[in-house]
Amino acid sequence: MQEQTLSEGKYYLIPTLVAAFQQHKTQHPTQHTMLVKGNASGRRNNILQSVKDASSSISMMRLTGAVLVFCCIIDFTFKPKHLHSLRAAVADSTNVLDATKHKNNVSLLDLPLSVKDVAINVGSNIDPIMLADKKYGPCAHNIAVEPIVANKIPFHRQLSVLPAAVSSNPGVMSMRIYNVNGVSSSLAKPAMTDFWNSKESRGDGRLVIVPVITLSSLLNSIPKRINVAFLMTDIQGYDFMAIKEAKNTLKERVTHIMTEVWYDDVYTYSGVHNDLCRDWLPLMTEMGYTLVKTAYEDDMEKLKARCEKQLKENPQRPSGKENAGLSEDNAYWVRNDVVEQPFPGVVSVQKYDPGYVEEEYKTCV
Repeated sequence: MQEQTLSEGKYYLIPTLVAAFQQHKTQHPTQHTMLVKGNASGRRNNILQSVKDASSSISMMRLTGAVLVFCCIIDFTFKPKHLHSLRAAVADSTNVLDATKHKNNVSLLDLPLSVKDVAINVGSNIDPIMLADKKYGPCAHNIAVEPIVANKIPFHRQLSVLPAAVSSNPGVMSMRIYNVNGVSSSLAKPAMTDFWNSKESRGDGRLVIVPVITLSSLLNSIPKRINVAFLMTDIQGYDFMAIKEAKNTLKERVTHIMTEVWYDDVYTYSGVHNDLCRDWLPLMTEMGYTLVKTAYEDDMEKLKARCEKQLKENPQRPSGKENAGLSEDNAYWVRNDVVEQPFPGVVSVQKYDPGYVEEEYKTCV
Protein backbone atom coordinates (compact mmCIF):
# COMPACT_ATOMS: atom_id res chain seq x y z
CA MET A 1 0.00 0.00 0.00
CA GLN A 2 1.39 3.42 -0.94
CA GLU A 3 2.22 5.72 1.96
CA GLN A 4 -0.26 8.57 2.49
CA THR A 5 0.47 11.94 4.09
CA LEU A 6 -1.68 14.53 5.79
CA SER A 7 -1.68 16.67 2.67
CA GLU A 8 -3.43 13.87 0.82
CA GLY A 9 -6.37 13.94 3.25
CA LYS A 10 -6.17 10.40 4.71
CA TYR A 11 -7.39 11.02 8.26
CA TYR A 12 -9.47 8.04 9.20
CA LEU A 13 -6.90 6.83 11.75
CA ILE A 14 -6.28 10.18 13.44
CA PRO A 15 -9.51 10.23 15.53
CA THR A 16 -8.53 6.89 17.06
CA LEU A 17 -5.12 8.18 18.05
CA VAL A 18 -6.58 11.40 19.45
CA ALA A 19 -8.90 9.33 21.66
CA ALA A 20 -5.91 7.50 23.09
CA PHE A 21 -4.04 10.78 23.48
CA GLN A 22 -6.94 12.40 25.40
CA GLN A 23 -7.27 9.46 27.77
CA HIS A 24 -3.53 9.37 28.37
CA LYS A 25 -3.46 13.13 29.03
CA THR A 26 -6.16 12.80 31.72
CA GLN A 27 -4.64 9.80 33.48
CA HIS A 28 -0.94 10.71 33.13
CA PRO A 29 -0.43 14.51 32.99
CA THR A 30 3.31 14.23 33.72
CA GLN A 31 3.87 11.81 30.87
CA HIS A 32 1.75 14.05 28.65
CA THR A 33 4.30 16.86 29.12
CA MET A 34 7.04 14.46 28.06
CA LEU A 35 4.90 13.36 25.12
CA VAL A 36 4.75 16.90 23.76
CA LYS A 37 8.29 18.11 24.57
CA GLY A 38 10.39 15.00 24.22
CA ASN A 39 12.44 13.91 21.24
CA ALA A 40 11.06 11.73 18.43
CA SER A 41 12.00 8.49 20.17
CA GLY A 42 10.45 9.64 23.45
CA ARG A 43 7.27 10.69 21.68
CA ARG A 44 6.90 7.26 20.12
CA ASN A 45 7.37 5.54 23.49
CA ASN A 46 4.81 7.74 25.21
CA ILE A 47 2.31 7.38 22.41
CA LEU A 48 2.61 3.61 22.67
CA GLN A 49 2.03 3.88 26.42
CA SER A 50 -1.13 5.94 25.85
CA VAL A 51 -2.31 3.30 23.41
CA LYS A 52 -1.82 0.64 26.07
CA ASP A 53 -3.81 2.66 28.60
CA ALA A 54 -6.72 3.09 26.20
CA SER A 55 -6.83 -0.48 24.95
CA SER A 56 -9.71 -1.41 27.26
CA SER A 57 -12.12 0.79 25.33
CA ILE A 58 -10.70 0.88 21.81
CA SER A 59 -9.61 -1.91 19.49
CA MET A 60 -5.88 -2.60 19.91
CA MET A 61 -5.55 -3.49 16.25
CA ARG A 62 -6.85 -0.09 15.09
CA LEU A 63 -4.72 1.74 17.64
CA THR A 64 -1.52 -0.04 16.66
CA GLY A 65 -2.08 0.92 13.05
CA ALA A 66 -2.82 4.47 14.12
CA VAL A 67 0.42 4.69 16.08
CA LEU A 68 2.51 3.45 13.18
CA VAL A 69 0.98 5.99 10.84
CA PHE A 70 1.29 8.78 13.41
CA CYS A 71 4.98 8.06 13.93
CA CYS A 72 5.52 8.35 10.19
CA ILE A 73 3.62 11.62 10.23
CA ILE A 74 5.79 12.98 13.05
CA ASP A 75 8.98 12.13 11.16
CA PHE A 76 7.97 13.14 7.64
CA THR A 77 4.90 15.34 7.45
CA PHE A 78 4.76 17.76 10.37
CA LYS A 79 5.72 20.71 8.23
CA PRO A 80 4.15 24.17 8.23
CA LYS A 81 2.31 23.65 4.96
CA HIS A 82 0.44 20.73 6.51
CA LEU A 83 -0.67 22.44 9.72
CA HIS A 84 -3.97 23.70 8.30
CA SER A 85 -4.87 20.20 7.12
CA LEU A 86 -3.94 18.79 10.52
CA ARG A 87 -6.21 21.29 12.29
CA ALA A 88 -9.12 20.24 10.06
CA ALA A 89 -8.47 16.58 10.75
CA VAL A 90 -8.29 17.08 14.52
CA ALA A 91 -11.45 19.22 14.43
CA ASP A 92 -13.30 16.43 12.66
CA SER A 93 -12.02 13.93 15.21
CA THR A 94 -13.87 15.86 17.95
CA ASN A 95 -17.09 14.28 16.73
CA VAL A 96 -15.56 10.84 17.00
CA LEU A 97 -14.23 11.53 20.49
CA ASP A 98 -17.69 12.56 21.61
CA ALA A 99 -19.21 9.53 19.94
CA THR A 100 -16.90 7.14 21.78
CA LYS A 101 -18.58 8.25 24.99
CA HIS A 102 -21.98 6.98 23.80
CA LYS A 103 -23.38 3.76 22.51
CA ASN A 104 -24.31 5.14 19.10
CA ASN A 105 -21.01 6.01 17.48
CA VAL A 106 -21.14 8.22 14.39
CA SER A 107 -18.80 7.67 11.46
CA LEU A 108 -17.83 10.72 9.43
CA LEU A 109 -18.23 10.82 5.66
CA ASP A 110 -14.91 10.68 3.84
CA LEU A 111 -15.36 13.94 1.96
CA PRO A 112 -12.28 15.67 0.50
CA LEU A 113 -10.83 18.63 2.39
CA SER A 114 -11.68 20.79 -0.61
CA VAL A 115 -15.40 20.34 0.13
CA LYS A 116 -16.41 23.42 2.10
CA ASP A 117 -20.18 23.52 1.45
CA VAL A 118 -22.94 20.91 1.15
CA ALA A 119 -26.63 21.00 0.24
CA ILE A 120 -29.01 18.22 1.32
CA ASN A 121 -32.21 17.32 -0.50
CA VAL A 122 -34.34 14.82 1.43
CA GLY A 123 -37.02 13.29 -0.81
CA SER A 124 -35.44 14.52 -4.02
CA ASN A 125 -37.22 12.18 -6.43
CA ILE A 126 -35.40 12.15 -9.80
CA ASP A 127 -34.29 15.79 -9.81
CA PRO A 128 -32.33 16.82 -6.70
CA ILE A 129 -31.10 20.35 -6.11
CA MET A 130 -27.52 21.51 -6.66
CA LEU A 131 -25.72 24.51 -5.17
CA ALA A 132 -25.50 26.83 -8.16
CA ASP A 133 -23.89 30.04 -6.85
CA LYS A 134 -20.39 30.44 -8.27
CA LYS A 135 -19.06 31.29 -4.82
CA TYR A 136 -19.36 27.62 -3.86
CA GLY A 137 -17.06 26.53 -6.67
CA PRO A 138 -16.51 23.12 -8.27
CA CYS A 139 -15.83 21.39 -4.96
CA ALA A 140 -19.24 22.05 -3.40
CA HIS A 141 -21.15 18.82 -2.84
CA ASN A 142 -24.80 17.85 -2.82
CA ILE A 143 -26.52 14.92 -1.12
CA ALA A 144 -29.83 13.54 -2.38
CA VAL A 145 -31.81 11.20 -0.10
CA GLU A 146 -34.27 9.25 -2.22
CA PRO A 147 -35.73 5.80 -1.37
CA ILE A 148 -37.72 4.93 -4.52
CA VAL A 149 -36.09 6.23 -7.70
CA ALA A 150 -32.48 6.75 -6.62
CA ASN A 151 -31.31 4.72 -9.63
CA LYS A 152 -32.99 7.20 -12.01
CA ILE A 153 -31.16 10.26 -10.72
CA PRO A 154 -28.62 11.53 -13.30
CA PHE A 155 -24.98 11.12 -12.35
CA HIS A 156 -22.94 14.17 -11.45
CA ARG A 157 -19.55 14.26 -9.78
CA GLN A 158 -20.81 16.89 -7.33
CA LEU A 159 -23.75 14.72 -6.24
CA SER A 160 -24.06 11.73 -3.92
CA VAL A 161 -27.29 9.74 -3.77
CA LEU A 162 -28.41 7.97 -0.59
CA PRO A 163 -31.20 5.42 -1.28
CA ALA A 164 -33.14 5.69 1.97
CA ALA A 165 -36.22 7.16 3.60
CA VAL A 166 -36.07 9.51 6.61
CA SER A 167 -38.13 9.31 9.79
CA SER A 168 -37.78 9.81 13.54
CA ASN A 169 -36.26 6.36 14.10
CA PRO A 170 -33.83 4.33 11.99
CA GLY A 171 -34.72 0.88 10.72
CA VAL A 172 -36.61 -0.78 7.88
CA MET A 173 -40.14 0.18 6.87
CA SER A 174 -42.76 -0.38 4.19
CA MET A 175 -43.32 2.46 1.75
CA ARG A 176 -46.19 2.86 -0.69
CA ILE A 177 -45.48 4.07 -4.21
CA TYR A 178 -47.76 6.78 -5.64
CA ASN A 179 -47.87 9.06 -8.66
CA VAL A 180 -45.57 9.46 -11.67
CA ASN A 181 -42.01 8.34 -10.90
CA GLY A 182 -43.18 7.65 -7.35
CA VAL A 183 -43.12 11.38 -6.62
CA SER A 184 -45.85 11.07 -3.95
CA SER A 185 -44.57 7.88 -2.32
CA SER A 186 -44.77 7.84 1.45
CA LEU A 187 -44.27 5.82 4.59
CA ALA A 188 -47.86 6.82 5.40
CA LYS A 189 -51.14 6.04 3.66
CA PRO A 190 -53.03 8.76 1.76
CA ALA A 191 -55.78 10.37 3.82
CA MET A 192 -58.15 10.11 0.86
CA THR A 193 -58.36 8.55 -2.58
CA ASP A 194 -57.36 11.05 -5.24
CA PHE A 195 -55.92 11.30 -8.76
CA TRP A 196 -52.34 11.05 -7.54
CA ASN A 197 -52.70 7.82 -5.58
CA SER A 198 -55.31 5.66 -7.31
CA LYS A 199 -54.03 4.68 -10.76
CA GLU A 200 -53.48 0.93 -10.76
CA SER A 201 -51.80 0.87 -14.17
CA ARG A 202 -49.12 3.16 -12.76
CA GLY A 203 -48.57 0.90 -9.77
CA ASP A 204 -50.09 3.24 -7.20
CA GLY A 205 -50.24 1.62 -3.77
CA ARG A 206 -47.52 -0.95 -4.41
CA LEU A 207 -45.52 -1.72 -1.27
CA VAL A 208 -41.73 -1.76 -1.16
CA ILE A 209 -39.34 -2.25 1.75
CA VAL A 210 -36.91 0.61 2.32
CA PRO A 211 -34.08 1.40 4.74
CA VAL A 212 -34.83 4.32 7.04
CA ILE A 213 -32.35 6.77 8.57
CA THR A 214 -32.73 9.81 10.82
CA LEU A 215 -31.90 13.31 9.69
CA SER A 216 -29.66 13.82 12.71
CA SER A 217 -27.54 10.79 11.76
CA LEU A 218 -26.98 12.24 8.30
CA LEU A 219 -26.07 15.67 9.65
CA ASN A 220 -23.75 14.21 12.27
CA SER A 221 -21.93 12.22 9.59
CA ILE A 222 -20.88 15.43 7.80
CA PRO A 223 -17.57 16.76 9.17
CA LYS A 224 -18.05 19.94 11.17
CA ARG A 225 -15.55 21.82 9.01
CA ILE A 226 -18.17 21.65 6.21
CA ASN A 227 -20.95 24.22 6.02
CA VAL A 228 -24.42 22.78 5.41
CA ALA A 229 -25.55 25.64 3.19
CA PHE A 230 -29.10 24.45 2.56
CA LEU A 231 -31.47 21.70 3.65
CA MET A 232 -34.59 20.91 1.64
CA THR A 233 -37.21 18.33 2.67
CA ASP A 234 -40.16 17.00 0.69
CA ILE A 235 -41.01 13.68 2.28
CA GLN A 236 -44.77 13.37 2.00
CA GLY A 237 -45.99 14.01 5.51
CA TYR A 238 -42.82 13.07 7.37
CA ASP A 239 -41.11 16.47 7.10
CA PHE A 240 -42.14 17.65 10.57
CA MET A 241 -41.24 14.35 12.19
CA ALA A 242 -37.80 14.34 10.56
CA ILE A 243 -37.00 17.94 11.51
CA LYS A 244 -38.23 17.52 15.08
CA GLU A 245 -36.02 14.48 15.59
CA ALA A 246 -32.96 16.42 14.40
CA LYS A 247 -33.72 19.74 16.09
CA ASN A 248 -30.68 19.88 18.35
CA THR A 249 -28.29 19.10 15.52
CA LEU A 250 -30.07 21.39 13.08
CA LYS A 251 -29.63 24.43 15.31
CA GLU A 252 -25.88 23.93 15.23
CA ARG A 253 -25.39 22.97 11.59
CA VAL A 254 -28.04 24.47 9.29
CA THR A 255 -29.02 28.10 8.76
CA HIS A 256 -31.38 27.85 5.74
CA ILE A 257 -34.14 25.24 5.47
CA MET A 258 -37.05 24.61 3.13
CA THR A 259 -39.79 22.18 4.20
CA GLU A 260 -43.08 20.99 2.77
CA VAL A 261 -45.96 21.99 5.05
CA TRP A 262 -49.75 21.67 5.21
CA TYR A 263 -52.39 24.34 5.82
CA ASP A 264 -55.63 24.49 7.83
CA ASP A 265 -55.20 21.08 9.50
CA VAL A 266 -55.75 19.41 6.12
CA TYR A 267 -54.16 15.95 5.95
CA THR A 268 -52.57 14.73 2.73
CA TYR A 269 -51.53 11.54 4.52
CA SER A 270 -53.05 9.91 7.57
CA GLY A 271 -51.30 9.25 10.86
CA VAL A 272 -48.77 12.10 10.60
CA HIS A 273 -48.76 15.77 11.62
CA ASN A 274 -47.34 18.43 9.33
CA ASP A 275 -49.46 21.57 9.78
CA LEU A 276 -47.71 24.92 9.38
CA CYS A 277 -49.64 26.78 12.08
CA ARG A 278 -50.17 24.03 14.63
CA ASP A 279 -46.89 22.13 14.29
CA TRP A 280 -44.21 24.01 12.39
CA LEU A 281 -44.38 27.56 13.70
CA PRO A 282 -44.20 26.58 17.40
CA LEU A 283 -41.31 24.16 16.81
CA MET A 284 -39.24 26.37 14.55
CA THR A 285 -39.76 29.40 16.79
CA GLU A 286 -38.54 27.35 19.75
CA MET A 287 -35.52 26.24 17.72
CA GLY A 288 -34.63 29.82 16.81
CA TYR A 289 -35.75 30.01 13.17
CA THR A 290 -37.85 32.62 11.39
CA LEU A 291 -40.34 31.90 8.63
CA VAL A 292 -39.38 34.39 5.92
CA LYS A 293 -41.71 33.29 3.12
CA THR A 294 -43.55 30.39 1.54
CA ALA A 295 -43.80 29.40 -2.10
CA TYR A 296 -47.25 31.01 -2.29
CA GLU A 297 -47.07 33.79 0.31
CA ASP A 298 -44.53 36.55 0.99
CA ASP A 299 -46.64 38.53 3.46
CA MET A 300 -45.81 37.00 6.84
CA GLU A 301 -48.28 39.22 8.71
CA LYS A 302 -51.06 37.89 6.54
CA LEU A 303 -49.90 34.34 7.19
CA LYS A 304 -49.72 34.99 10.92
CA ALA A 305 -53.33 36.22 10.90
CA ARG A 306 -54.35 33.08 9.01
CA CYS A 307 -52.74 30.91 11.67
CA GLU A 308 -54.38 32.82 14.52
CA LYS A 309 -57.76 32.39 12.89
CA GLN A 310 -57.22 28.67 12.32
CA LEU A 311 -56.17 27.94 15.89
CA LYS A 312 -58.91 30.10 17.39
CA GLU A 313 -61.65 28.41 15.38
CA ASN A 314 -60.20 24.92 15.91
CA PRO A 315 -58.37 24.74 19.25
CA GLN A 316 -58.37 20.96 18.99
CA ARG A 317 -56.67 19.22 16.08
CA PRO A 318 -59.16 17.42 13.81
CA SER A 319 -58.51 13.86 12.70
CA GLY A 320 -57.32 12.84 9.25
CA LYS A 321 -60.70 11.33 8.46
CA GLU A 322 -62.43 14.59 9.34
CA ASN A 323 -60.15 16.81 7.31
CA ALA A 324 -58.50 14.87 4.47
CA GLY A 325 -57.49 16.77 1.36
CA LEU A 326 -54.66 18.57 -0.37
CA SER A 327 -53.44 21.96 0.92
CA GLU A 328 -49.65 22.11 0.70
CA ASP A 329 -46.93 24.73 0.46
CA ASN A 330 -43.15 25.05 0.84
CA ALA A 331 -41.96 27.05 3.85
CA TYR A 332 -38.60 28.83 3.97
CA TRP A 333 -36.87 29.13 7.36
CA VAL A 334 -33.74 31.06 8.35
CA ARG A 335 -31.95 30.81 11.66
CA ASN A 336 -32.42 34.01 13.64
CA ASP A 337 -28.75 34.96 13.86
CA VAL A 338 -28.44 35.11 10.04
CA VAL A 339 -31.99 36.08 9.13
CA GLU A 340 -30.77 38.77 6.71
CA GLN A 341 -28.70 36.33 4.67
CA PRO A 342 -30.38 35.21 1.41
CA PHE A 343 -31.02 31.61 0.52
CA PRO A 344 -28.31 29.96 -1.58
CA GLY A 345 -28.98 29.77 -5.29
CA VAL A 346 -29.92 26.22 -6.30
CA VAL A 347 -31.02 24.49 -9.50
CA SER A 348 -32.10 20.95 -10.30
CA VAL A 349 -29.37 18.54 -11.33
CA GLN A 350 -30.90 18.23 -14.80
CA LYS A 351 -30.46 21.99 -15.31
CA TYR A 352 -27.13 22.28 -13.54
CA ASP A 353 -24.43 23.42 -15.95
CA PRO A 354 -21.82 25.42 -14.02
CA GLY A 355 -19.24 25.38 -16.77
CA TYR A 356 -16.39 24.04 -14.66
CA VAL A 357 -13.61 22.37 -16.64
CA GLU A 358 -11.69 19.21 -15.78
CA GLU A 359 -8.70 21.14 -14.44
CA GLU A 360 -10.98 22.88 -11.93
CA TYR A 361 -12.49 19.59 -10.78
CA LYS A 362 -9.01 18.16 -10.30
CA THR A 363 -8.51 20.64 -7.46
CA CYS A 364 -11.27 18.92 -5.47
CA VAL A 365 -9.06 16.60 -3.43
